[in-house]
Amino acid sequence: MARERIDRLYFVTASENKFNDYQFLLGKYADLRWTRHNVEDLVTTDLAMLIRRKIEAIRPLLPHLPFLVEQTNLHIRAWRDLPGNVTGLFIDGVGVDGICKMLSSFSDRAATVITDLGFHAPDGRVYVFHGELKGTIAPEPRGSQVYGWDVIFIPDGYDRTFAEMPLEQRNSISTRKLAVAAFYTQFLKEEEAETMLQNRIRLRELMTRHFSKSDLETLCFDLGIDKDELPEGVKKELAQEIILYCERTGRMDELLLACRQQRPHTEWPELL
Repeated sequence: MARERIDRLYFVTASENKFNDYQFLLGKYADLRWTRHNVEDLVTTDLAMLIRRKIEAIRPLLPHLPFLVEQTNLHIRAWRDLPGNVTGLFIDGVGVDGICKMLSSFSDRAATVITDLGFHAPDGRVYVFHGELKGTIAPEPRGSQVYGWDVIFIPDGYDRTFAEMPLEQRNSISTRKLAVAAFYTQFLKEEEAETMLQNRIRLRELMTRHFSKSDLETLCFDLGIDKDELPEGVKKELAQEIILYCERTGRMDELLLACRQQRPHTEWPELL
């Protein structure tokens, strides 16, 4: 099983939340650095063309450097894959409730959420990794809105919108996770990428669920981690930073052992 670390991998986005998500998903296998840049999107439902146009726009800014760009779109089948990459404009214009009402006269409410992750290699080659989740549009918005479309999208096999699902369940079917798994599988030759990512996500969620913030700070002390060296954040962010720190310093076995000792009745994952 061949593994490599990608040094100085740049993630180009205007969204800090998006960068944080990918920093956690990529973990120790990439020294991910945030480059704040907003690329004007081509209005199209052709995601393959869109992601490559983004890369072409960014290439002069980061010549001969590895970088990532991402695009996540909502496609509604009855509208011939609209709103696509203008989903944000639809939501700003009519709201998620308006999208539901506009679909009320359609019997077909099928929809797909698609994430494309574009990788520009130092040699100039371009790779695109894909994550896709099929579902339907709900009759009305339900749940606490985070992404915009999450309150109206019901994944196939579920009876709740994405926003109504517990965090662990949402992360387990995330299109971003699927795109990163495809990246790991092809570029890092990681054959069990999806299982590995699932275990990372589950570890973070279990730490967030079973430890208070003060418990996590005590865990830092027990592991010899100076919590003041970690970025400030809420409980979930602290759990994430502990995982990333232990990965960087080769101490994941110690972290898992401490978690099992302190919360022995929890089913902690085995990391690959």
